[in-house]
Amino acid sequence: MAILPLAHPLLKRFDRWAAPVLAVVGVAVLLLETRYPLRRRTRPRSERWLRNVLLAAPSLPAMRLTLLPAVVGLAQLAAPHRSAQLLANLPAPLRTTAELLLLDYLAYTWHRLLHSPLLWRLHRVHHSDLDMDLTTAWRFHFGEMLASVPYRAGLPALLGVRPATALGYEVVFEACTAVQHSNWRLPLAAERRLVPLLVTPRAHGIHHSVVRAETQSNFGVVLSIWDRLHRTLRLNVPQRALTIGVPAYPDPATQTVAHLLALPLAPLEPWARPDGIVPARARDHFAPYTGP
Repeated sequence: MAILPLAHPLLKRFDRWAAPVLAVVGVAVLLLETRYPLRRRTRPRSERWLRNVLLAAPSLPAMRLTLLPAVVGLAQLAAPHRSAQLLANLPAPLRTTAELLLLDYLAYTWHRLLHSPLLWRLHRVHHSDLDMDLTTAWRFHFGEMLASVPYRAGLPALLGVRPATALGYEVVFEACTAVQHSNWRLPLAAERRLVPLLVTPRAHGIHHSVVRAETQSNFGVVLSIWDRLHRTLRLNVPQRALTIGVPAYPDPATQTVAHLLALPLAPLEPWARPDGIVPARARDHFAPYTGP
């Protein structure tokens, strides 16, 4: 039984329908963020887009060749184990709901782990983008994708999540990642209705702030309920007050593709600008979201 069954029928089906769905979502997000921008850009699109697409070039194939096959292969290997039977006796709709909630909670906890010192070496490649838009959703080091396999494929398999559910969730995961990283200004009324349940572009923009307390918030991927549960939700920072990025890497000239690919091997920098100043905000507390 292969751990990475690259040609499994479930993966062939995923390739047939997931790619078109995600392409449509990507085009829609691009049009919306172009027509209704949320934050003022600090860098030219052409500069960032080329860099981010080149960074995505190895990481997206790494996902298809490792993470997605592992979802199927590890589920098959884990099937005989008792832990993998935990969800099997639930009624079908309830089991699917439980699996989806479990997958989203694992995504939340994995995101929090990415901010720990060891994994931050990889994840800072994503956070060091000086603006946010659709292409930021693709700006991940391929090493981060590989590191996620045991957690995002192995744990669901051990807990009895069916591979078809996990692959379906992956489409939702990728679509929501595109939306939340976008520079799309949803109407504020719509934002307020959505954010109690879902992660929105304004909420995730706060997560990409250079202020450390703000970066350590809003870890959710699809649902915002996990941030509420763990008291990591922060909605009190207007987008016009945000500076996007990592304070140690403010110089766009140093953000070449070669430098970013090698960044995980570089020493961890203090959370401060090169001149030693630590970004902060005068009002540092959690409060309801009140402004654009």
